[in-house]
Amino acid sequence: MKNIISTILVVFALLASFVSIAQNQLRQPRLHERIVQAKLGEIKRQLKLDEAVYQQFRPIYLKYEWAISGIDFRKLARLMKANPDSLSTEEADQLISDQLQQAKKIIEIREKYYKEFRTVLSPQQIILIYQTEAEMRKKVMNEMKRRMISK
Repeated sequence: MKNIISTILVVFALLASFVSIAQNQLRQPRLHERIVQAKLGEIKRQLKLDEAVYQQFRPIYLKYEWAISGIDFRKLARLMKANPDSLSTEEADQLISDQLQQAKKIIEIREKYYKEFRTVLSPQQIILIYQTEAEMRKKVMNEMKRRMISK
């Protein structure tokens, strides 16, 4: 039980930073495409993938990225922004339930695509993918904050 809760909390923490990116993906498809291409380039560089492996990896990653972009990250973020004292028991229960459902979807996607990534990459390379994605999320978020401040 502790493992499940820990996993959900880790996934939630990782994905909370996706909120802004996920919202922009639907509103700004070109921006999303540029971000995905940048991720792919950085992953290729970090993993030192040769062209043959990259060509096998790329379509899997694009499907993974598409699946992840279908997650409603706002439901994940609502839990952290909610004032617990202002919620009824039913509202709080629904908020938690929504957050858990989104976290489950994320875990399901990661499990599915781990198997697919594993057909082309080693587990160590898959860890590097997740680390590279986290670094890129930070960079994108910092750049978006910088642009918002400079406006």
